[in-house]
Amino acid sequence: MSKLKQYKPIQKDIFFKINILKTMMYCGVLWGLYHQQGWAMTSDQDDIIFPFWLNGIQAHKYAKKNWPNYTPRRITPRDFEVALLPTLTRLKVTPALYSSNNIKLKLTTMQMRHFFFSTPNMRTV
Repeated sequence: MSKLKQYKPIQKDIFFKINILKTMMYCGVLWGLYHQQGWAMTSDQDDIIFPFWLNGIQAHKYAKKNWPNYTPRRITPRDFEVALLPTLTRLKVTPALYSSNNIKLKLTTMQMRHFFFSTPNMRTV
C-alpha cells in the first residue's frame, strides 16, 4: 500500500484566480464603468488600473458605491480591439478583473485578449 503524500491546502487567492480564469474562458462578455468622458480607471501603489467585471450587476454595485456618475457598459470584442486595447497599451494601464467582494486579479492586455476575446478553438491553457 502506498503512502499518501501530505499536501498543503491551496491558498485562497490562488483558488480564486483559478476559478476566475476558468469562468473567464467561457463568459465572452465583460463590463466596465463608463461616463460621458470615458471609461473609469483607478490606481493602486503599483499601477494605473482599468477595472472590469464579468457581469453588469457587480459593476453596477461597485459604481453605486465608488463611482456614482458612472454606469456599467458592456465591452464587446470590437470595443476591446478598436478602442480599449490600443488605449490601455499606449497609456500602460493594467486591466484588473474585480470580484463581487472587490478582490482584483491583474492581467496584461494580451492575457485579457486571450481569455476573453479569442475564439474558443484558438485558446490554449
